[in-house]
Amino acid sequence: MISLIFAIDPHKLLGKGNDLPWYYPEDLQYFKKTTSGKTVLMGLETFQSILSRIGKPLPHRHCVVASLTPFEYEGVEVINDLLSYLKTPRHEEIFVIGGKTIYELSLPYADRLYITHIEKVYDGDVYFTKLDLSPFKIIKETISQGLRFAIYERKS
Repeated sequence: MISLIFAIDPHKLLGKGNDLPWYYPEDLQYFKKTTSGKTVLMGLETFQSILSRIGKPLPHRHCVVASLTPFEYEGVEVINDLLSYLKTPRHEEIFVIGGKTIYELSLPYADRLYITHIEKVYDGDVYFTKLDLSPFKIIKETISQGLRFAIYERKS
């Protein structure tokens, strides 16, 4: 199962300068709780931003980095064919965690979306303009302090 997990503001803003444009501890804890013990798939720039922020790959997760550039990092699986990876049937849930291009390429293969909808509008430079929720239905929703945590599943 392929799942995308991300936060967006009302204008579908995802990021600013290869980082998050906001700081919501509750959203970060939701991300950690949801993805811990799972496989997370990301692009090289997202991986590098995680390294610059915490100095290591995300703990308690199997990290897969999609990169067209030759790249190695101990304990990290590197793939150079994202579409083949996404098309391979799996029993486990794989979480796509960014960036924008990886999200856009993964969206047609997504079974589930974990979206934190942020009520406030922020400044940034990376938008998920190709996000179309019409093929999905909400299966769970929780509202908390300016955040709406929604889980969507692809309609059959």
